[in-house]
Amino acid sequence: MATPPPDLRAIGPRRNDLVVLRAWRSADLPIIAEVSRDPYIPHVTTVPRPYTPDEGRAWLQRQHDQAAEGRGCPLAVVTAADGEVAGMATITGIDWANRRANVGYWLLRRHRGRGLAKAALTLLPDIARELGLVRLQALVEPDNRASQAVCRALGYTEEGTLRGYHRIGDRNRDMIMFALLVEQ
Repeated sequence: MATPPPDLRAIGPRRNDLVVLRAWRSADLPIIAEVSRDPYIPHVTTVPRPYTPDEGRAWLQRQHDQAAEGRGCPLAVVTAADGEVAGMATITGIDWANRRANVGYWLLRRHRGRGLAKAALTLLPDIARELGLVRLQALVEPDNRASQAVCRALGYTEEGTLRGYHRIGDRNRDMIMFALLVEQ
């Protein structure tokens, strides 16, 4: 019998000089409403568009369920300076048998360009090590130069382009696979 995945809700806050990663809270729903108006993020994530309070609560419940069921570790990115929620960083799609997972992240437009994405993603390998994972993967669109730069700056290796790999909107898009081997 396979061992059930762990409950990841116990992953405590992680911090560095720029950000704190913590579990999502009901008080964060106004941020989900704000990001639902972003022209791109709801297109490539599960953030609801159009946003309604019920859709926002359902999104929040999915984040809690993902952690409780051991499928992922979705965390709010909070600025260390003022405690404002700036975005999301997540370890998701955990493959326990192969000890790998995907990373994902987004920032509200008003928080971009300040190094917050890089700061948030620097905290994920330690969480991955604690979970016994050995590989983190990031799928990035070829025209998303900013996310590619974040991956490269953090030591992710570009492994190649996966053609027609990920459905975004009404068509399949090429994605660049970046990977980081997490030392155990």
